[in-house]
Amino acid sequence: MALWFGVSAQTLKKAAPDQAKKMVETVGKATAAVKSIQCDFTQVRQSTMLKEKQTAKGQMFFSGKNLKWAYTSPNKYALIVKADGQVYMQQDGKTRKADGQSGQLFKGIAQIVMGSVTGTALSNNDEFTVEMYTLGDQWVAKLTPKQAKLKKMFTNIHLYFNDKHNAVTKVEMKEASGDTTTITFANTKLNEKIADSVFN
Repeated sequence: MALWFGVSAQTLKKAAPDQAKKMVETVGKATAAVKSIQCDFTQVRQSTMLKEKQTAKGQMFFSGKNLKWAYTSPNKYALIVKADGQVYMQQDGKTRKADGQSGQLFKGIAQIVMGSVTGTALSNNDEFTVEMYTLGDQWVAKLTPKQAKLKKMFTNIHLYFNDKHNAVTKVEMKEASGDTTTITFANTKLNEKIADSVFN
């Protein structure tokens, strides 16, 4: 896998076991200090059924064990995962429980995002096999699902960390269907107060 920056290319390099262990420990310590996060996101989905990529934008709010994923374009609606694991959808001033396949898929994505924010995704050996890589000065974690439920949704997930290793800048998810979803985060604010009403 290669990513291009200008005219130069950088390639993912797999970390040696000792280095990978230290990287996971560093991420765990750095993310342990993160109690809340809010940022803008751009979500690009490449479907095997469609030629054109689907792009959506919005804002993410995370505090405690609550996550709000608020789309602002092309459509306005929000998905919320509460601390108890329930998923809700907000649209046109109304809130309803998000059941079905789409709700379960979002819950899976949300768990990965929350796990990356808190660092538990890298240390939870029951759910994922974790491989660490470097990409220039950037750290990348490749998560391969172990559990049957996650395997049905994802083949693997790549988490790209910032230079302080305390926040994810990009998530790439290869779904079992062959589709790929890439979420890029920007304007990230850590540990700023988020009102409880945001998640209601």
